Amino acid sequence: MMSDFAFELTPEDIEKNYNTLMNNINIMFSGDRLEKLKTMYIDLEDELMMAPASSFEHYHNSFPGGYLDHILRVLDFSFRVYETWKSCGMLEDDFTPEELAFVAIHHDLGKLGLGGDDMGRYVFNQSDWHRKNQGKIYDTNDNLPFMTVQDMSLFILQKYGINITMNETLGIKLHDGLYEESNKPYYLARQRKSSLRTYLPFVVHQADLMASRFEYDRWEKYSGKKLPRYKG
Repeated sequence: MMSDFAFELTPEDIEKNYNTLMNNINIMFSGDRLEKLKTMYIDLEDELMMAPASSFEHYHNSFPGGYLDHILRVLDFSFRVYETWKSCGMLEDDFTPEELAFVAIHHDLGKLGLGGDDMGRYVFNQSDWHRKNQGKIYDTNDNLPFMTVQDMSLFILQKYGINITMNETLGIKLHDGLYEESNKPYYLARQRKSSLRTYLPFVVHQADLMASRFEYDRWEKYSGKKLPRYKG
């Protein structure tokens, strides 16, 4: 039987990604926040390991384990972007490495849903026609109330009593940049006092965009559905 997934991770890949993330969390966080993060990830472990990063094959990482694969890439790229901006003289000390890591790891947390039976955000699309003709591999779960991914991410963190800084709040809320209509007041400041006072959302947005594009290009390669590149 032909798989619905042009690119797939092996069970070994998924387990390795899970261990890598948890090792990073143990290294980057400490104290009460670390313990609460561990509790949250125990509750969300099944979704953390198996959730896709999106619902359509031509978005990014729409396959089991795609979420975690994406999170690790954004974490990696965030620190690469940070070093690039810093080398160009573009960064002040307005956020910490811990804040950068926290936002990179949790920017899409809402894609895991609320944990427990039938409360993940994505469910496999049972319609063979939609999978083949629209590339819609997953549906969003009707058991969940409608919330944007950003709002669900912040809700989950407060549900577990995980304190977050103002920078982290803005980084998670604004990581989609101007792709999200509600972010416009933050990015299109009409007064100096309403300008963003941290570069953190810009750094993570750029890293997320790079990771998503990497994953799209990988899907093109494995699916054979590559679009021509224009020259000149």
